Amino acid sequence: MDITKEQYKAALSAEGVLKERSVELLNMLYDAPNCQATSPQLAQMLGYESFSPVNALVGQLGKRIANHIGIQMPERQFNSPGWWQIIAHGEDTPAGFTWQLKEQLFDAMVELGLLQDSDARLYPEVVPPESEIYEGKASKVLVNAYERNSVARRICVNHYGARCVVCSFDFEKKFGEIGRGFIHVHHLIELSAIGREYKVDPIKDLRPVCPNCHSMLHQRRPPYSIEELRGICGGRT
Repeated sequence: MDITKEQYKAALSAEGVLKERSVELLNMLYDAPNCQATSPQLAQMLGYESFSPVNALVGQLGKRIANHIGIQMPERQFNSPGWWQIIAHGEDTPAGFTWQLKEQLFDAMVELGLLQDSDARLYPEVVPPESEIYEGKASKVLVNAYERNSVARRICVNHYGARCVVCSFDFEKKFGEIGRGFIHVHHLIELSAIGREYKVDPIKDLRPVCPNCHSMLHQRRPPYSIEELRGICGGRT
């Protein structure tokens, strides 16, 4: 089913289509590795005891978008129209039936500023209280709550992998499924030192690092380089 980015943008901007829980759901699906997750996985992230509320959220949002655009879904097995197809692609995987966020919807969310980076929410970099930091677009922010470019983060992790470039720690190898895709992203050029809007090159400017190494990189200002921290921790056990 082909829905354009502009159609998604128009629908998501329309009154009553995008509800607060819907935004949270879409962000959880974005944060999942490769934007893929099963209903039980999303339910766990959203704090539900079962996956039924997640199925309902996805279906209801898909139906609201479809109604705004004017799409009529064909009836499927058990008289279910399958409104989830408006939101995601779906396929059977070893983990169960898996949804993957549609690219045009993802692009629409990015342009509307609906995506939040999980690292920025949970583990912001340390910046002085007086700092005003910009990335990707002009936006005044407060200490430990500045905006991250989620698209840049995704490209960085896809390129380098979800493994720390300093100590090689891999959360999935250590913790299994709950660690899959988890990693921080470090700016080689300190944002607070830039003091202006700039265009991030995800491959040149960003590196995936574990939370411990991320904190250690920022133990001085300007931060240690990746190579310096490797030298410091390389001979230690």
